[in-house]
Amino acid sequence: MSFIRRPGENYCPGIEDFVRPRVEYQVCPECGGRLEYWSDEERGVCLDCGFEVAKENPTPSCLEYCEYADKCRGIILSKRRR
Repeated sequence: MSFIRRPGENYCPGIEDFVRPRVEYQVCPECGGRLEYWSDEERGVCLDCGFEVAKENPTPSCLEYCEYADKCRGIILSKRRR
């Protein structure tokens, strides 16, 4: 079973944010700079002053409830080590 393929029968859409994270930017409440949030992380960091902020509305992770979570964790760790 491939968890990284495009949508289909053997595809896990929840793994996308972990193996292909997206970035979003907001205004830093400390300095007005760019606060960078990655989809696979729980906190954002200001690129200008280093201030850290927890995400206000974090998306629930399928790793918390999916029966294949252990397999996905292995895939995620192997991708991050590269």
